[in-house]
Amino acid sequence: MCTKYDAQHEAEAAMKRAAASEGADRQRLIEIALAWFQLARDRRDDERTD
Repeated sequence: MCTKYDAQHEAEAAMKRAAASEGADRQRLIEIALAWFQLARDRRDDERTD
């Protein structure tokens, strides 16, 4: 899969933004970060099987 996004970097950035946020925004950003972390993990797994 070719993409210009670095999922690990995006996840870390979302977690930093979550740490600086409060309430519903914090929860939303944590969920976004978790999705990016899962994408990064899936990509690493795909690279290992290729």
